[in-house]
Amino acid sequence: MTQGEDSELCVILDMDECLIHSQFPSGAEYRQFEERRAAETGGVDNFSLELPDGDMVYVNKRPGLDEFLRSVSERWETHVFTAAMQIYAGPVLDVLDPDDEIFSQRYYRDSCTLDEELGVYVKDLNNIVSHRDLTKVVLVDNNPMSFLAQPQNGILVSNFYDDPNDETLPAVLKLLHEISDLEDVRPKLSSMFGLKEALRDVRKAKR
Repeated sequence: MTQGEDSELCVILDMDECLIHSQFPSGAEYRQFEERRAAETGGVDNFSLELPDGDMVYVNKRPGLDEFLRSVSERWETHVFTAAMQIYAGPVLDVLDPDDEIFSQRYYRDSCTLDEELGVYVKDLNNIVSHRDLTKVVLVDNNPMSFLAQPQNGILVSNFYDDPNDETLPAVLKLLHEISDLEDVRPKLSSMFGLKEALRDVRKAKR
């Protein structure tokens, strides 16, 4: 159980290209399809591990990740919600949270909802935090499609691959502090990111 589990704000974090970037020499794909590129491994903190199926994964950590996770989980109820398969994501999260003190819960692809029209996995927050009032829930993710179910709860971040000068996580932490005392985080996030309108346009364009 994390220290922030009794807080009003609930923070849900994506994993791939949000907290970390992974590469598989074998070419195996355990993640939702997104545009990706090869990344360097020398400029940022990184680690490698062998997955239960014998595949190797090399992982870049977004700058400031350990401090970010510690700060967020100490103050707020913190979950991780990834569209990746558990066979890959589980071991990676074990490295990020070895003592099981950061994430109150971990959710994987089987907790996502497949949007057949767009062919993407959607992170419906009602599937995982039905006990929470969505006025105090945020999803931090780099993939706009993840927010289709609740776009007004989204904090959209840039893709991370290997940039040692990336300053995204400190900026997210600052924003979380700014909104943590709001009665409803959604108007603020809607005005900042405009995800509801943008995603409505995406769906219209698909039809």
